[in-house]
Amino acid sequence: MTAGGPTAAARLAGQSELGRALDEGAVCTEVLPLEGNLFQISFQAPRLAGLAQPGEFAQIWVERSPVPLLRRPFSFSRADRRQGQVSFYLGAVGEGSRRLRRFHPGDRAQLLGPLGLGFTLPKEPGRSLLVAGGLGAAPFPLLADRLLERGEQVIWVNGARTSAELYPEELIPAGLAEVVQFTEDGSRGERGRVTSGLVRYLAGVQRVYACGPNSMLAMVFGLLSEHPARAATECRLEVSIEAPMGCGFGTCLGCAIPLRDPDDGQGPVIGLCCRQGPVLKGSLLDWEWLLQQPAHLG
Repeated sequence: MTAGGPTAAARLAGQSELGRALDEGAVCTEVLPLEGNLFQISFQAPRLAGLAQPGEFAQIWVERSPVPLLRRPFSFSRADRRQGQVSFYLGAVGEGSRRLRRFHPGDRAQLLGPLGLGFTLPKEPGRSLLVAGGLGAAPFPLLADRLLERGEQVIWVNGARTSAELYPEELIPAGLAEVVQFTEDGSRGERGRVTSGLVRYLAGVQRVYACGPNSMLAMVFGLLSEHPARAATECRLEVSIEAPMGCGFGTCLGCAIPLRDPDDGQGPVIGLCCRQGPVLKGSLLDWEWLLQQPAHLG
C-alpha cells in the first residue's frame, strides 16, 4: 500500500468480511452457449447459493494446472437458494474462462467465495436504474432479483458494441419496469453507447447501479455529477469496477485501486478491488488515475 494505506481505504470504502467465504466443491449442471463467445455456466453449490449477494464474486479453480496458476474471479450472475445453484455469465476471453467454456455437466470445480463488497440494497422500495455495458451485465440478474423481492421498480439499460454482445433479453428477470437496449452499431435497440441516452431515464430514480468497462463507468459518473436530476432525486451511484485480480482476498495486492479522500488533498488513497470493491460509490474513485490501469481478463 502507498498513500493512505489499508486502514484509510477501509475507513473510506469499508472492507469485505473474509470470514463469510468458504471453499466449496461444485458440480457443473449446465453450460448454456450464447451468441459469439458468450455463455452462462451453472454449478450445484448449495452453501454458496445461500450466501452470495449481488456484486460479490467467487474465485474459481478450474483444474490443476500451472496455467492459469491462480483461480479466476467471476461475479455471481445468479444464486438460487432453493435449487442450491449459482451461475456465472462469461465471455471466453482469458484462459480461465475458455476452460470453463469447455465444461460439461458433471465436471467439477472449486469455488471460493463469496468475496468482495457487493451492491447496497435499498431499505425502502423506490426506483433503481441498472446500467450494463457488455459483460458488465454479469451481476445484474441477481441484483434485479433481489431488488424485485424488495418491491423495487427496476429499469435495465443494456448496452454493447453489437447485438451479439448484448446480455440476452430472454435471460433478464421478469417483472422489470423497463428494459432498454443500445448497440454502438445499431444492430439492436437504439444506436449509440449505453451512456448516450441515459439521462432520459433518471427522473424519479433514487439509485443507479452500473457495471461495465471502467471508461463507461467514468462517463456514467460524469453524467450523474452534472445532471440536475441527481440533486433533485438524491441519486446514489454504485459501480462495479474492473481490476486485474490475483488472489481475491487481499494478499497479493495486485488489484490496487485509487480512492479519493475528500478530507485529504495529498493524492489518492490506495485500496484493493477485492476488499474495498469491486462495488464502490462512484464518488469515492479517482477516475483519472483508475482509467490508466490495465483491464481484467478472466
